[in-house]
Amino acid sequence: MKTAYLAILLLLFSYAEAKPNLEPPIEEFVKLEKLAGRAGAFTTKESFPKDYFLIPKNLPFLVGLTLYDPNSSELGLSQKQIDAILKVRKNLMDRSTPIALKVKELELEIMNKMVFEKDKAKARDLYPLVDEVAKLRVELTHIHLECIESVRDTLTKEQFEELLDYGVVNMF
Repeated sequence: MKTAYLAILLLLFSYAEAKPNLEPPIEEFVKLEKLAGRAGAFTTKESFPKDYFLIPKNLPFLVGLTLYDPNSSELGLSQKQIDAILKVRKNLMDRSTPIALKVKELELEIMNKMVFEKDKAKARDLYPLVDEVAKLRVELTHIHLECIESVRDTLTKEQFEELLDYGVVNMF
């Protein structure tokens, strides 16, 4: 019982000490949300532009983990590393946002033609639009992979291992 109590105290103490390297840029998130516009009719919550990548769930978003995660200060990043990761973030956003907007536009077009327009489209007629969505999602994921590589290469081996310790939710 004593060990469990100490473990809980240690966990609470370490959480209280944890802080992000940077506060999340809320104003940028709001700006992105406005740029993205309303979510589609069948979408409950949208994470723009992340939701438009080909692999939005199973690849890490290392910029967020290294800069804004509550545990990120534990990485001991230098200002030079933080600046490099911010540059990666800007590059990612500059490249991915217009593509994600195009994906969303095409997906909404497909939805409208298939579901809402008076003369509903035949599935086969929409295949070229679906192929274009797939191509753009692949392009977004290429950008994301480059981003992961850039952040990974900015970190020391030890920092990357620490990032994995707090960044991996449940691998097995």
